[in-house]
Amino acid sequence: MALKSSPLVQGVLTPKVVGALLVGLLLGTLVFGVVLPSSARGAASSGAYQRPYPLPHQYWARTDEFYVFASGGQQGGLYVYGVPSMKYLSEIPIFNPDQAWGWTPEEPKVRKMLTNPWTEEVVTRGDTHHPSLSRTNGVYDGRWLFINDKLHPRIARVDLDTFRTGQILWLPNGNGGDHGLSVSPNSDLLVQNFEHEQVPDPAITQHLGLTVDLLKGPYVGAFSGVNIASDGAMSNAWQVWGPWGFDMVRIGWGKSDGWIVSTSYNTERALSAVPMFARDHDYAFFWNIASIRKAVADGKYVTTKQAPDVPVVSWKDVEVYVTPIPLNPHGIDISPTGKYVMTSGKATTLVVAIDFEKTLEAIQNKRFIGDDFGIPILDPDAVRAATMDLGMGPTHIEFDNQGYAYVGFFVDSDIKKVPLGEPYTRLHNKEPWKVVDVLPAHFSVGHLLVPGGDTAQPYGKYVISMNKLTKDTFLPHGPLESENHELYNIEQVPAQLIDQMPLGPETHYSQAIPASLVAPRVKTTYTEARAVAAEKPRVEYDYAAREVRVHMTVVRSFFTPDAFTVPEGWKVKTRLVSQETAMDISHGFALDGYNLSVSLDPGEVKDVEWVADKPGVHWFYCIWFCSELHMEMRGRAIVVPQADWTPDKETHLAS
Repeated sequence: MALKSSPLVQGVLTPKVVGALLVGLLLGTLVFGVVLPSSARGAASSGAYQRPYPLPHQYWARTDEFYVFASGGQQGGLYVYGVPSMKYLSEIPIFNPDQAWGWTPEEPKVRKMLTNPWTEEVVTRGDTHHPSLSRTNGVYDGRWLFINDKLHPRIARVDLDTFRTGQILWLPNGNGGDHGLSVSPNSDLLVQNFEHEQVPDPAITQHLGLTVDLLKGPYVGAFSGVNIASDGAMSNAWQVWGPWGFDMVRIGWGKSDGWIVSTSYNTERALSAVPMFARDHDYAFFWNIASIRKAVADGKYVTTKQAPDVPVVSWKDVEVYVTPIPLNPHGIDISPTGKYVMTSGKATTLVVAIDFEKTLEAIQNKRFIGDDFGIPILDPDAVRAATMDLGMGPTHIEFDNQGYAYVGFFVDSDIKKVPLGEPYTRLHNKEPWKVVDVLPAHFSVGHLLVPGGDTAQPYGKYVISMNKLTKDTFLPHGPLESENHELYNIEQVPAQLIDQMPLGPETHYSQAIPASLVAPRVKTTYTEARAVAAEKPRVEYDYAAREVRVHMTVVRSFFTPDAFTVPEGWKVKTRLVSQETAMDISHGFALDGYNLSVSLDPGEVKDVEWVADKPGVHWFYCIWFCSELHMEMRGRAIVVPQADWTPDKETHLAS
């Protein structure tokens, strides 16, 4: 239609009106550009990047530099968002069922992963804490992410080509309370600490030579070694047990290659909080990995009935040293060259930097000041590069690519930037171990991250503060508010706050990886459906097994078959095959009257099992708005009362 024939143009957009609009637009531009501050324009206040308006297609896909994988705590999985946009992308369900993302125990594969292999209980609660991305030569490689469950003794591998859990490995000989987790520089070994002390199998306590009283304690602790195969498959390798529980852990690289470093905040072996402060220090531990493997090879281990193939080694039979560190430590982190091991005391204002080269020299020269349970205690003066008094409640430390450490403070609600010593002084040309910048946070820094900040080659550029308290930052949303993730630009001093985002409970640790390492690997569709493409939709009845097996194809906007019958009390095994080949077109299968709902991504094959114990007509339908005919995409599962069933009621596809 020509413009001159449009009633809207003829009746409204007169030359006078058009002129007024142009003047208004000009005045608005001047007011917006001159009067309003830059922070009100919807652009990043730091100038790190400008958001155009209107936003062009794929703007965020092209401008986001990093994926962030943030642990969800009691949410049981991971959150994923982009940086610098701070745009939430997805969740990765792991230890908890998640209907929204298609992770439910109705699917046998998921059910098996969530099932405790020793009790056969389907465990549907979890507590994710410390993600650790796979690496090659100490640098992220974009293949997998590993993460622990603190509530139960298990760890998971997330495959970064699908953003879904590929394996859950259960750890024997413990009830849970697992905390720190770390992957080796070439992703062939994983170490998982038992934070909560245990009352283990009597074979273990007898091997340790320690007495454990069920009521009075003190109990004993451990860490597990897990082998990682070239395809990412995990298997239990060994366990080391000793008198203490262990909190955080790192597997070294570079100068610290071949060693595991860990902490304990309860070297008092106390059973409640106050007695855990009885000493004026706690310990950092240095475990020689080769000595653990040698103890296993030499047969210096026991096994348990629960895990007869997992060697349990005593701390007395491996090479291990300790050194005093500030009271009740949490984070223990390793600088990019592996030279400095930094830790802090939550109950103090102190942060220490341990020089690993000095540590090895002290071991060789036997610079010991005593022992504890037979473990030599390294003289702190012989191993420390610095002892810094920086503020209240220090927790984790991250590193950038310019030779700086960033220390988070829970009580002070800030992050302090500290120059490292040699060989980094040539990068920053600053006096080491003195604060050069303070990043105020809102409020109470739990953890923090620098992209690649726990690797041999950090990417720098940004710091994200994971704040436990939000208070008045966002619109009120109840007495319990979301956490606050704050993004800072650290390429300038002082660092500037770029953005903030609310995120649900409860991030303990996060890692950020360049989008260029992950995005090219991500599948747009699954390929499983191609393998079963030749299978025809059908319904099969097995009277001996009392099962109905439904082979169903799913595509916009049809289930085939869209009706089947089943005798009351029989098991129904449904194989769903998505025939979609287009990215982002998901379907689902939800059955009314039953607690059953699964999601089906493009090209995916899923098996669903349920017992038909409710006679009547039960509609199944698609749970994703997949097309204009989404509402019509449904079918019937007809459960026939057992007394009324006869074989002639079988439902078959029309030929």
